[in-house]
This record gives sequence, C-alpha cells and structure tokens, in this order.
Amino acid sequence: MAALAVAVAAAAALASQTLPARSAGTASPIPTTGAGDSRAATSDAGFAATPLPTAGSTSTAASPWASAPFDPAVAARSSYRQPGFATVLNVPFTTPVGCGAASCQLRLDVYIPAGQGPFPTVVLLRGGPSGFGGRAYLDSFAAELATRGVLVFNADYRDMASIGGGYPTAFGDVACAVRFARSQARGYRGEAAQVTLVGHSLGGWVGSVVALDDTEFGGGCLAGGLGRPDAFVGLAGNYQIAGSWNDSDLFTFFGGGPADTAPARSASDPFAYAGGAPIPVRLVAGTADTTVNAAASTALDDFLMSRDWNVELTMVPGASHMSILRVDCAATWSAVFSAISAAGSSAGAIDPLRARFGE
Repeated sequence: MAALAVAVAAAAALASQTLPARSAGTASPIPTTGAGDSRAATSDAGFAATPLPTAGSTSTAASPWASAPFDPAVAARSSYRQPGFATVLNVPFTTPVGCGAASCQLRLDVYIPAGQGPFPTVVLLRGGPSGFGGRAYLDSFAAELATRGVLVFNADYRDMASIGGGYPTAFGDVACAVRFARSQARGYRGEAAQVTLVGHSLGGWVGSVVALDDTEFGGGCLAGGLGRPDAFVGLAGNYQIAGSWNDSDLFTFFGGGPADTAPARSASDPFAYAGGAPIPVRLVAGTADTTVNAAASTALDDFLMSRDWNVELTMVPGASHMSILRVDCAATWSAVFSAISAAGSSAGAIDPLRARFGE
C-alpha cells in the first residue's frame, strides 16, 4: 500500500508483457460512458461482437448465448486462453456523490470475454490510496481474467478522506460496484447469481469488510439489490489495520490518526465481522512482500477457520506485493478460480433467487 504508487507502473509493465496490445475499436453499446476521465470506450482488436440480451432480463429460459458450462479448473490453467475481449471504459456506477470540494460519479471499466457465455462475474478492487483513476494498474490483470473467460468490472472507490472516502463511504462504494455488476452482468453475457469480489492491497482490506459483514453497506448506488459478494479473494491485503504497518496510508484513508478516527477504524476491522452467513474466501500473499505484512493474511485465515468458514490461504514463496499480480503467478489464478467455483457450489448463502436476477 505505502509503496503502491511507486510500484504500479513496473507491475503493469510486467503483467502486460504476455498480453495482446489493445487498440481502439467499437465497444459493446451497453452503458454510456461519461465525462470526467480521459479514458474512452475501446475494444480489443479482433473481438467479434455478438448480440447482447436486454440488460436486466429476468427470464430463466435457455438463452441463445448459453454455451457449455464454464469450468474454473480449466480456466485456471496457464495454457487456457480465449482470443480477444471487449472493453467498455469509464462507466459510472454511482449517483453523484461527495468527492471532497465537489461531487462526482465513480466509474469502472468492463472487460467482456469473447464467446457466448454465460461468464462468471468478478468485481476487481485496486490498492491505494491513489484517488480516482487508480484502477488503471489492474488493466492487465483484468484483461488476463477476460481472456480466461471471466466478465470483469474493474472499479474505483473513494479511498482518501480528502475526496470523501474513509468509513463508511469507501465500503459503500465497493458494495455499489457489486450491485452494479449484478444488475449489468446479464447484459454482458455474465452470471448475476454469483459475483466474486477480488481485492488487492488496500482493496483487499476494504473488500474483506464488505465480504464479511452481512449487514450490507449502501449509499449512492445506481443499482439496487445485493451489495455483498458471493465469494471473496484477497491478494496481499492489510487486514490487521491496528498494526503499525501502512500507518501513512491509513491516515490518508481515514483522514486522521488512530486516536482521532478510532470509531471509524473499529468499524472497519474485518476481525469484528464474520458473524453472519459464510461465503468462500481465498487469500494469497507473498513471502517477500515488504509493503504489506504477509502475517495479516495468515491472521485472517486463522480467524475465519476458527469460525468454520470455507477459507484457503496460499503463501507464494519469494513473491512480492506486486508480483502476485503477474500472469505467471499460478497461485493467484488458482485462488481466483477456486473462489469462483466455490461461489457456484455454495449458492444460497447470500440469496440466490434475488441475486440471479440482479435485484
């Protein structure tokens, strides 16, 4: 987290080395992109667009875009790829919300796999605090997921008190992204019934609270319905916010030190939750991480195991804070697809009937 801004460019370059370059094209015309971001709607070269169903459709009949069931075990293999993917960039997913001195609408990017679907759905959360547009360093990670057959919503959130972030707004933003993904997934040939939340670094911590707290965060959402994910993957998250690691980042996030923001920090502690319906959780950390203490992942794993949650921890020997995002980090991809698979097999922990229709 503290070193994230410095490491972002290097990590993006590493991850993008094995991905096809993107060029401008015609994006799938679902949500209209808006102003306030330099990103424009583009699509991956060579993507063959297929007709999309009406967004929000509640029909359970077999659709013309259904195909063979998605197999997470196959998709996790390093050799698995689907040629091409489409992107719709800079899509607003909140109503106008307070962003410091002015209001704004938070935005996300959608990565749509080639093929007929239905695709599993992932909401991706960046680290930080980095402010608006920080999600860009996960572009290559999102693109890799899309080539493996996953519909991805790569979302921003307010991660600095100076732009309206902190508690509870940052957590509400993440819940809004999950709601939006559910409401739009079918329109992008994706599954609305099971949404997996994947968070890196600061996003791992914020995402863990949204995942473990079954009381539902809200506020400022363009979509209603369920804001809690059906599975969660934490990549190098700093879950132990009471420790001495990443103090400067937490000061920026909360807008003050531990004494001044004690109630907000207490409410943002993932170890205060996990009392409701359990969901599958997968945690990944690198043994050579000098940015976030890998012991935080071990502690969260122990905590959830003590409460009989479906949780698995993978410690990657020699991996750093950013190298776990690389295409060749097999442990990360295995964790993501294990969570997707577990979410599908444990559907019902949240509310599958409502989730199926993106409500």
